[in-house]
Parts: sequence; C-alpha cells; structure tokens
Amino acid sequence: MTMRFPKVFPQGFKPTFYPERLKEPSEHKKPSKIFVCSIADIFASWTPLEWRNAILDAIYGCPVKHTFQLLTKNPENIPKGYVFPENVWVGTTVTNENDDWKNVAEIKKVNAKVRFVSFEPLLGPLPEDVSLKGLEWVIVGKLTGSNKVPINFEWLTSIIDKTADLGIPLFLKNNLGLARKMQQFPS
Repeated sequence: MTMRFPKVFPQGFKPTFYPERLKEPSEHKKPSKIFVCSIADIFASWTPLEWRNAILDAIYGCPVKHTFQLLTKNPENIPKGYVFPENVWVGTTVTNENDDWKNVAEIKKVNAKVRFVSFEPLLGPLPEDVSLKGLEWVIVGKLTGSNKVPINFEWLTSIIDKTADLGIPLFLKNNLGLARKMQQFPS
C-alpha cells in the first residue's frame, strides 16, 4: 500500500527542514504569537543542530517583536545556562506517558520569561508530588481528533484548582468541549 501525504507534508513525517520559511516571521509586520515548529521538536535528539541554530537565529534576528512559542517533549536537551530572549516562551508537553512528569521539573530549569506546560493530551491525573509552582502558563487539551479518549473532568478540575491557587494563567483548548471558555495568557 502506498501512503499519500497532503501537500503540507510532502516528505511524510520524516523530519524535514524548510529554510525558505525562516523569513516568514519578518514578513508579518504586526506583532503576533507564533507557535514555532508546530509538529516538530527543535530540541529532540534527532533534530540536527544546524536546523535548531538556523531557527533560533531567525527568531532572534526577526525585526518584529513577535512572541515565539517553543514546545518540546525533550526539555532536558535545552542547553544548561542558555538564556532565551523575553519574547520567546518555552514549554514542554506532558501526557502521563513514559514517565514524562519529570518534564515539569525540567522546564522550570529553563531560563525563559515564560515557561509553560501543555497537558495535551491529558491522559492521567497530576501526581501529588508534581508542583506547578514556578510556571508562568499551563495549557490543557484532549487527544486531538479523537472522541475515543474522553477527558477525565476530575483530573481537569484538579489542574484548574491548582493553577487558580498559584495564580497561573490557564488555557483550556477548545477540543475539551467545555461550555465556558478559559483561555488566559501570561502578561
């Protein structure tokens, strides 16, 4: 069977670098929030260092003061002592798989103005020994495109309560299907 990929993924899901896209943020004159490498991970071990450096150079050299959001499943690969500019938010994904709760502690070590955790998909309760204190933002969502993995509202309520107690802005994704929206951002 031959796999056919849409035009946006001409290489399938093989890591691919598009250097021609590095200039796109500079072309947007109005400051925006830009989610960098939305289906990639520039801090993953399989991402070539040259690609990571080119992406970061494009971010740092951008004349427009966008807010750049970086998300990684591998926060331990962010170089120790590295300082991100104020307009670069750095986060990690935590799903409750493969003992990834450690990512919460790892992202807190990163020197960025906004450090965040994305619990997407939220597949388990927040353990009692995992503290959200020290984060500037929390995102929660369910498995995108799946009705087979329902959200556990007890787990969600626990995170809502903990972020409220700590004064952490909370962004609940639309895919949770909640009647009331809560989509806060760090200031």
